[in-house]
Amino acid sequence: MSAWACRLLAAVTLALAALPAAAQGRFVPGPCIGEVPPGELATCGWVELPERRGEPARRVHRLPVMVLRSRALPPAPDPVLYLEGGPGLSPFGPADGVDERMEAWWSSTAAFRRTRDVILYEPRGAVRADPAADCPELDRLAAGPPLHPRRRDTLEAGAVAACADRLRRTGPDPAGLSTPTAAEDALAVADALGAGVVNLYALSYGTHVGLEVIRRGGPRVRSAVLDGVFPPDVNAREEQAALAHRAFRRLFEDCAANRRCRAAFPDLETRVAERLRRLERAPAKLLSGPLGAAMAVDAVLSAMADGEPVPELPELLDAMARGRYDRLLPWLRPSWTGDPDAAEGLALSVECRETVNAADPARVAAGLARWAPFVPADDPGPRLCAGWPAGDRDPAERLPVASPVPVLLLSGAYDPVTPPEWGERAASTLPRGRHVVFRSAGHGVTLLDACAAGMAVRFIERPDPAALVPCPAAARPPAFLTR
Repeated sequence: MSAWACRLLAAVTLALAALPAAAQGRFVPGPCIGEVPPGELATCGWVELPERRGEPARRVHRLPVMVLRSRALPPAPDPVLYLEGGPGLSPFGPADGVDERMEAWWSSTAAFRRTRDVILYEPRGAVRADPAADCPELDRLAAGPPLHPRRRDTLEAGAVAACADRLRRTGPDPAGLSTPTAAEDALAVADALGAGVVNLYALSYGTHVGLEVIRRGGPRVRSAVLDGVFPPDVNAREEQAALAHRAFRRLFEDCAANRRCRAAFPDLETRVAERLRRLERAPAKLLSGPLGAAMAVDAVLSAMADGEPVPELPELLDAMARGRYDRLLPWLRPSWTGDPDAAEGLALSVECRETVNAADPARVAAGLARWAPFVPADDPGPRLCAGWPAGDRDPAERLPVASPVPVLLLSGAYDPVTPPEWGERAASTLPRGRHVVFRSAGHGVTLLDACAAGMAVRFIERPDPAALVPCPAAARPPAFLTR
């Protein structure tokens, strides 16, 4: 990017940061979500925010908050503020797994909490927020049996329309749920808890929010760790076919470069491509229903995103090429859109506004045609967004974020959701950014790699990109299994 373009982006960032500060939220003490382990301390309750800042409060949003307290006395004044992925997910996990999720949080944040507090909060509209942008209409369909696609699409359209109508009446307003709103909420939560400066730790879609916080928050962000980077100047729908092809290409090249993998699974790419073409012509009949080429690609991409199965992927693809599909079953995507653990209304509001409605249909179609057969099923976004009242995206939101904030960007080489190229793209306008790619990882490297999690802690302790020492194994390709 030219120096002139960087100066323009920096000017836009400064202008946004100079906007009047958002109305502060109000913290109300309340019960904690999940048990607080013996010997640990937490501050729990809600942060109350107006529906629209700068206007009389027609409706108040209550966002559950937990501050996991540091063991330091006193702690550093700048806490770690976690930004959840999704959109529509809760940092506290599903209702029937909250104790397990919170136990994991206490364990995984112990290193951060040696010096500073960690703030967890429910995003506006997520499942524990009040009001929540959940769609039980879709959840009920998800609990039902698979149906013919035409019948399924009809029922989903009706459920989406019913949910949108209910949220218009009871809130939250679907048109008001967006990434800028989420970024303003993050700063308002920090305000309500008395944190003038924060360190961001963000995952997946949370990195999208985090970059907007950096754009708007200016000097209020001391440092940021962005894991699975989703920059504002990309359209995931337009790039979905290229992302899938890139992930498969990474796997085939790594296997071909590995002597044992190459010998165990010869001509893997050719044989997998031929199997996908056969599935496209005649889907396989499984007990769970027909398996077409796009569904098989989706399943492999899900395994890549998870990251843990990466060493087994050549073996899985070899079995699929020979007509054995049992290894794909755990990764097959459900036929319905609903998810009882996510707020579908929040997801639809953000995705329709910022990705689906903004995508160029011609570019989407061209990508699907160019990268066949290694392309996923076309997502249901257009048919769902046709009946969803999403707001309009400001063109300024699509500009890259230019900021002097120290930022550590982490990517997994096998990530088909937020690929390393996106991390490199975001880093190009962050002069104090450091991008580290983990060659054997999928989506969310700090979730599975202890060394990556340690890097995040060290960076926030000392946010100096030049002084950071990457994990020795970060550049190591996968050790494929060749049973």
